[in-house]
Amino acid sequence: MWHTARRAAGALRAIHGEQVRAWELFLRANRAPVDRAGPLAWTPSLDGLRLTGSHLHIPADTREQGGP
Repeated sequence: MWHTARRAAGALRAIHGEQVRAWELFLRANRAPVDRAGPLAWTPSLDGLRLTGSHLHIPADTREQGGP
């Protein structure tokens, strides 16, 4: 009986290790690059990826000329 229990425990450890490795590979494959150049970037958070950064600067003289 101990032999069977020991084999079952070893099988469960192996299955758990494979599942952990599968999740790590899945999360690495679905991760957006964080170090992009520019004002916006994807950063990891507890809820998933979140878009963070600053808005583009609009020079003051374009407002006077009827620009955005």
